[in-house]
Amino acid sequence: MRVSDLTTGDPAGAHIRHLRVRDQRVRTVTVSAGADELVRETFCPPGMLGVTETLPAPDPALTVVDLVQEPAAVEALLQEAATGAERGDYELTRGYRLPRYDTGARSVFVLRDVNSEEVAAAVRTEGRLTLVRPPTGLGDRWLTRIVRDVATRVAKAAGSLVLHSSAFVHDGGAHLVVGDSGAGKSTTAIALARLLSGGGWMGNDRMHLDPLPEGYEVTACPLPLAINKGSLDVMGVTDYASWSVRAGFPAPGSDWDQFQGEDKLKLSSQEVSRHLGVRVVPRAPLAGVILPRVDRTAGYSFGPATPGHAAEVIRRNCFSLDDNLYGEDWLDVPVRHRAEPPSVDGFLEHLAKLPVLRCVLGGAADVTALADDFRAAVRR
Repeated sequence: MRVSDLTTGDPAGAHIRHLRVRDQRVRTVTVSAGADELVRETFCPPGMLGVTETLPAPDPALTVVDLVQEPAAVEALLQEAATGAERGDYELTRGYRLPRYDTGARSVFVLRDVNSEEVAAAVRTEGRLTLVRPPTGLGDRWLTRIVRDVATRVAKAAGSLVLHSSAFVHDGGAHLVVGDSGAGKSTTAIALARLLSGGGWMGNDRMHLDPLPEGYEVTACPLPLAINKGSLDVMGVTDYASWSVRAGFPAPGSDWDQFQGEDKLKLSSQEVSRHLGVRVVPRAPLAGVILPRVDRTAGYSFGPATPGHAAEVIRRNCFSLDDNLYGEDWLDVPVRHRAEPPSVDGFLEHLAKLPVLRCVLGGAADVTALADDFRAAVRR
C-alpha cells in the first residue's frame, strides 16, 4: 500500500453516505460497518449539528474515505509519507500537536487520540481526506469525529455563536443550561427533559445559536453525553447496570461512581433516548436559559438570575472565538459563506426578554422541585 494509491477511487463493497452539512455536501465512504453505523447514529435525528442525509451530488465539497489496515501497515504508510516531505506539526485539538508531512500534492497527518497511543493517518488531497487506521473501536470513531469537525467549522464560519452548554426543550422552545465544567449542565438538562411533559433533550456540552428575525435558533452538537453515577443518582436512575452501551462502562478502579469523578459513562444521543427515555431534538428556537449548580452538600434553591451573574457565566462559556475542543483547521474545510457571529452583548440584550433562571440541586427530590418551579416560572 502506497500513499499515492489512496487518493482516488472507492474501495470495493464500501458503505457510502451523502450528507448535507448546512450548505455543503460531504460524502463518506468506509469499509467498516461499525464506522458507518456510528455516523448514522451520531447525526440522528436529522439536523444534529446541521447534518442531514441527502441524495447523491456530483460535486461534493469533501469526500472522506475510511480505510482499515493493520497497525504495521499504518506505520509503513507514515514512514513512506515522511520520505522527501516537508516535516512539521499541526494542532489536532486545542493544545495537542502531532506530526504532519507535506508535499506539493498532498499532506499526511498523524492521528492519535489524546487518551490513546493508537496511531492512524489522514491523507489530504484536493476535495478528499483518506483515513487509514487500525481495525478497532477507536479507529471506527475517526470518521464521525472528522464529520463533526467539518460541521462545526462550517457552522462557525457561517456565524454561529457557540456556547458551552447543554439544552432541553419545553413547549417547543430550547432552554440553554449554561455553566462551567462540573456545574451540572448535563444532569440538569436531562433531568428536566425527563420530567417535563413533552420535554426533549438537545445534546451535551456545546450548542450553536444562529440569529433569527425575532430571536435565535439553537442547534445541538452531538458529542457523547459524559455522565457519572452521582449524576444518575441525582436523577433517580438506578437501572444502568442493565444498559448496553457502545463505549462500554468505565473500567474497574475508575472514579465514575464518585459524584464528580473524572471517569464517566459516555452515551450517544440515541443511547440517551433509549436508556433515559427522552426524545432527542436537533434544533429549536431559544426560549430561555438556566444557570445550574449541582452540590450534594447544599440546599435547594431556584429563582431569577441577576443580569450581572448571567453575563459573567455566559461570557466565560462562549466558545465562538476559542473553542477548547478544536485546534487549527488542518482539514482546510471548504466554506461557501462566511459571517461574523452575533456579539455576546447582543445575545445578552436578547436574553433580557426571556426567562433567565438559576438553581442549586443536591438530590433527586430537588430535581422534582426544580421541574415544578420551572413550569411555574415560564408560565408567567
